[in-house]
Amino acid sequence: MPKFAGVIGAGALALFAAGGASAQAERLTLGVFPGLDAAESFEILDRYMPLAQYLQAKSGAVIMLVPVKVPGAAIRRMIEDGKSYKLFFGPPVFAAEAIKKADFVTLAMEREKISGVFLVKAGSKLQTVRDVTPNTRVAMPSPKLLLAILALATLGQEKIVLKPEARRHLDSAEGMLLALDNGVVDVAVMRDRLGRKIAAEKPLEYRILGQTLEGPGFALIAHRSVSEPLRAKLRQAALALNDDPSPLAVQARGSLRTSPFLPGQDGEFIALQRMMDTPTSGN
Repeated sequence: MPKFAGVIGAGALALFAAGGASAQAERLTLGVFPGLDAAESFEILDRYMPLAQYLQAKSGAVIMLVPVKVPGAAIRRMIEDGKSYKLFFGPPVFAAEAIKKADFVTLAMEREKISGVFLVKAGSKLQTVRDVTPNTRVAMPSPKLLLAILALATLGQEKIVLKPEARRHLDSAEGMLLALDNGVVDVAVMRDRLGRKIAAEKPLEYRILGQTLEGPGFALIAHRSVSEPLRAKLRQAALALNDDPSPLAVQARGSLRTSPFLPGQDGEFIALQRMMDTPTSGN
């Protein structure tokens, strides 16, 4: 399969031809990208194999699983030919781009939304998000990651556009806390649960300045060329995964590490892409 070489690097292409699958069954390539959970291609295959097998068993289609380690290359391929993937499971920023630029639609998405908090030192002069200025030094993840996009969009609602030099992109919560403690930054943007846990455990040291806008979680998306009847079967399969007691379903849920699924709503990803396209995103 040389046409996938540039997308999956050293990864393998796994074909799940279930026993008894018809030779005429439609074949769908399922790309999977674990987001921040960086992994080798074989680890991605192991993690998402139960999902591919479950979708195949429920839909009747033959699912070919492709691990993705370089999302930029994958999205370019999807835009250019519309043939590299018919299905994709991945994080919200990737899904938003595929829906806008590569003619994909949402089949199912995580029930749990993603949001962050603005964490400051307890003695900070800042009292609300509105007190942030263009020069306030804010630690946040990479500008292409959801939390940074949500943080900048939240500030943008208040007409606050951080200067490029005020944006400090750090890879870890530990790094952000260290920068906050050492006075390198004034504010740190963290996942909601983690930020609130830190503030609750050390109220004399930290407090929450405010919360970011919410964003969608991981999503299963399909190219529009996949027939609507087959899309409906795949959507039903993803939703059935929530409560199915079968061993394969239990294994798939455990491997995914996501919240239960809801029917897909393109609107949430279109709104996210709009945030990504605004000047406040810094992209």
